[in-house]
Amino acid sequence: MFFLLKPSPRTQTPKLMEAIRSLKMVRIAGEVNQIKYKGEAIPIVNGLLKKNGKPKKPYEVFYYQNISAIENGMADFDFMKLPRQINEECVFDNGTNWGNLAPNDVSHCVSLISRVTNLSNTPELNQIFGFQQMKTNNDLTDILSEFISDENNDIKLLRLNLESVKYDFQVRETLVNAIGKFLLTKARSGSFRNSPVVVFIDEAHQFLNKSIKDEYFDSKPLDAFDSIAKECRKYGLFLCIATQMPRDIPQGTLSQMGTFIAHRLINHYDKEAVSSACNTANKNTLDFLPILGEGEAILTGVDFPMPVIMKFEEPKVKPDSSTPKLK
Repeated sequence: MFFLLKPSPRTQTPKLMEAIRSLKMVRIAGEVNQIKYKGEAIPIVNGLLKKNGKPKKPYEVFYYQNISAIENGMADFDFMKLPRQINEECVFDNGTNWGNLAPNDVSHCVSLISRVTNLSNTPELNQIFGFQQMKTNNDLTDILSEFISDENNDIKLLRLNLESVKYDFQVRETLVNAIGKFLLTKARSGSFRNSPVVVFIDEAHQFLNKSIKDEYFDSKPLDAFDSIAKECRKYGLFLCIATQMPRDIPQGTLSQMGTFIAHRLINHYDKEAVSSACNTANKNTLDFLPILGEGEAILTGVDFPMPVIMKFEEPKVKPDSSTPKLK
């Protein structure tokens, strides 16, 4: 979400995080109209936590009682109320109480509030992230969680098709990175130790080594799968990528690949990327890459004493990848 909203780090990010916490607390509180503690209360009005002039103690007690549900890294709150809740967070801090509205904070958050509003009304993003919808059982995180759970003994393959995902607003890259971030979090919590999972990414150059710039042109890398390649083998999460352009894959990701199947490569930088990442591929072997025929490949990696040139049989179901003929 932070990649999409692009908050400035000093002023907007703290307010955005507080607004998200407040909306999560409202969701956890359920049907009640206030959060109370020993006679003090913070009202909940129209799904918003009203901090203006209210004591902090009820907030702090409720937060620490539900900290695991609030800080779970999930966007399980009413996104449509986020712009107004950000405005509610722009109050003075008077120690044990919140003060009145802070005009300077509001002015600093105007651009953030505008981005949140635009985000919630952008069809290309709503199609994927469902900002205007309540969470359902068809949520992607639920599907992934069910697939990787220890109770799943039937489904061995889960295919995610991004064919209908738009190219605008870097939706594809952001979505794939969000999936990677979700899997990375699961891996670090030990979800794959008993049931290891291999993630295959086709056309990986479309999704890896990407970044998003905020309003100050600071670049934020979409590096979830780079982290998976570097650290998740020991957690039972493995990565297999297919790409036509190895030069566009982060060198850190390529260097973690144990096995390479290299088909015909003509571009010098593509060959150099493979050479740098795989020290078992010597120069003489790489010289064969530009002259490999259809269905031929070089197999090399840490488990092979020397590279092997292979010839693959044609698939029974041929892919529709031929070039249209000009008339």
